[in-house]
Amino acid sequence: MIRFSMALAGLLALALGACHTPAGPDYQHVSEPVYDWRLNRDGELVVRVPSNGCTTRDSFYTDVRGSGAQGWNFDVTLVRIHPDYCRALLPRGVELVWTRDDLGLPPGAGLRVTNPRSAPREG
Repeated sequence: MIRFSMALAGLLALALGACHTPAGPDYQHVSEPVYDWRLNRDGELVVRVPSNGCTTRDSFYTDVRGSGAQGWNFDVTLVRIHPDYCRALLPRGVELVWTRDDLGLPPGAGLRVTNPRSAPREG
């Protein structure tokens, strides 16, 4: 039974490892341009980002800076930590959503995205 469990754990590790797209040694985590951002009715941050088909929220680290001492205003920068090597044609990218809890922001706090904006690709 122990051998079976260890073999199953090894197969699971191989399968999960195949799903991960590692960044190459030369990949730099970058604050990349976003197409657009807004706050929805629930106060969630909605950001349209470039994608080749594999971009998710997990593709980014959210760098949140600010505090109550600054009038409850926060700057949010999305830093891509996993490149998207897929090949789908998504000229308008994808929309990703972060709640205030996801970002560690108090209700009613002001925020802005500091990433530069760029126009979506022609498709």
